Amino acid sequence: MLHEVLLSTSNGRRCIKIDDAYVDSLSVPVGENRDIVALFIASWISLLADSPLEPGKKPFRLYVDLLKEISAHGIKSVVVRYADLAHQLVSRHSLYGSGTSIGDWIDEFRSTPVFKEYHRYYLTGDAKVLGFLYTFLNFGKKLDYVDETFNSTAFRGWIGIENKLSDWSYDTRDIKSLKTILSHVLPTFSFDDLRPKFGPGAVQERGVKGRIGKLRNFQFDPLIDRFFFHGHTGMYGYGEDHGLTVDRVIPDPSRWSPANGVSSREARLRFVPKNLKVSRSICMEPNVLMFFQQAVAREFLRLIEQSPMSSFIDIRDQSRNRELSLHGSYTGDIDTLDLSAASDSVSIKLVRGIFPASWLIPMLVTRSHSAIVDGDKTYRLNKFAPMGSALCFPTQCLIFAAVCIYAACLRTHETECVAASFEDWLPLNVARCIAKFSRTPVYDQRYFQPLAVYGDDICVDGSLTQLVKSILTRLGFDVNEEKSFVGAQAFRESCGGYYLNGHDITPLYFRIKGVRRKTSASHVVSQVHLLNEAWDRGDLKLYRFLRNSITTWGCKPGRDGSVRYNPIPYVSDPKIFGIRSLSPKNKHLRSREQPDIPGKPYYQRSEVRCWTISYDYKDQPGELLSVVDSYEYMRWWAGRGEVTASEVNSSVSRYDTGGAGLRWRWIPLQE
Repeated sequence: MLHEVLLSTSNGRRCIKIDDAYVDSLSVPVGENRDIVALFIASWISLLADSPLEPGKKPFRLYVDLLKEISAHGIKSVVVRYADLAHQLVSRHSLYGSGTSIGDWIDEFRSTPVFKEYHRYYLTGDAKVLGFLYTFLNFGKKLDYVDETFNSTAFRGWIGIENKLSDWSYDTRDIKSLKTILSHVLPTFSFDDLRPKFGPGAVQERGVKGRIGKLRNFQFDPLIDRFFFHGHTGMYGYGEDHGLTVDRVIPDPSRWSPANGVSSREARLRFVPKNLKVSRSICMEPNVLMFFQQAVAREFLRLIEQSPMSSFIDIRDQSRNRELSLHGSYTGDIDTLDLSAASDSVSIKLVRGIFPASWLIPMLVTRSHSAIVDGDKTYRLNKFAPMGSALCFPTQCLIFAAVCIYAACLRTHETECVAASFEDWLPLNVARCIAKFSRTPVYDQRYFQPLAVYGDDICVDGSLTQLVKSILTRLGFDVNEEKSFVGAQAFRESCGGYYLNGHDITPLYFRIKGVRRKTSASHVVSQVHLLNEAWDRGDLKLYRFLRNSITTWGCKPGRDGSVRYNPIPYVSDPKIFGIRSLSPKNKHLRSREQPDIPGKPYYQRSEVRCWTISYDYKDQPGELLSVVDSYEYMRWWAGRGEVTASEVNSSVSRYDTGGAGLRWRWIPLQE
């Protein structure tokens, strides 16, 4: 694989070639890493040329020195070193009144190709220069690099947390207080409108992929059958009394029988790259459990939106966290907290102790109790739901929001010097303490700054930070001090937003996936997304390199024997898939004139043939498609009326059946 980067330098026009020989010299493991590393290094070189101080005019030796450093120390070492420099750069800033102290001089920048930019920023505090610095230093932090040695380290950490949870002892007052808060704010869980569905990810059963495979391998689960369909659901009647019949919610009711096999309740543990330092653990849930977890998670979201928790939790939108992070970066009033291995640290003992009974029934019935490692060894889970469960994320949100409310109640009880004990005072004052989290920042000491929780990203009033951290520690969670920013620090980060003294310095990350499989949807979409982000930010050298890289792929030969290039359209509308351009001509694509046909839903127009992203299955057995069609049709119709799977007409036209892929299609020509 060869990548050529054309540069305008202070030494004239030069070309840098990243070829197989150079990548081989880095001792990169064979396979996908080699291709992704080659593309990354070429992209990093291009980004360096986008410096706001010397756009296209940097000395050529700086590019060569960066390549030599990578050769001498290895790609992982260099990327980690630069990311650590980025952290030092922002974490040393401190707030003093309305001004900002940049902090001590970092001499290590002298050996980087961005020393001139750092020196300029240190002297001037130019936010534009800082934004470039922060992006360049962090660019490779999310590199899709596979290192099997990370897995053993991640597994030891996973086992360590399991052992910790098995012996953890909770403070009785903490458990009782959190249960009081959640019972006060959460409505009763309802079984009236549960709509199960297949999740988008992989499941525990090997070889089961996509909705067709998941439907084909659907199995019976006795616990779900008892508590959801035929058994007593707490104090709320039988499942069928709430419309939970097998015929209504399972697309092929004939499969809901022990004769077709009983589902396992063991998830399958695996590890995936998180960054160039560590891997993260995820669990693939059994197919039938994930099917019903999706229904429970949907009901969670609905009930959260109806509760006071909606002021603090919005699972569909991270913008609230980013807004509060921005506010905290120049006022210091709001701190951002981050936790290490938060999803693995939510114990089943904690969940049982603090959630209302009506919520515990669906949470426990749809939970995996064990995890399979390496295909044979099984571990009993002390955590409630690992990453991979549909209930993992909303459960985290509710627990951490309740912890922040608990801290606010403790602070209020303390400052008001109430004679009654906290245990007696709390049930009567939960609502009043929640009301103190105003939606608009205020400076009255009787109130707290707004609260926002998104997973383990917590934005909380600075006066509550120490209390929140103390409670989290008592509950067995580890606060990541390196990624938590508090008090007089001028930097805040939450939900992918990075802010310094009121300036948005969110970096651009290299997140291209699957380079060896260039025609995969994941690779094409990730590269198009990155080059469009570069366009939006004004990093035109990086944009041009990535555009040239993606548009020189060879495609299938045309009818005349010629090779067609660049199957991706140029677009001006950011909502349409394609490469961003101010004036998309698309003359490189095959075109045709579509006649105006009476009665057809399109009109006379010019069209081009190109790649698009599609979610349609093709080339599947017809009888299997009809079953999936029924499932999709049932889901579509459920929002418009009452219908059961057996009532669906198998002749209905197909609906979205998942499985994103690249498709050749004719689309209107944009001029």
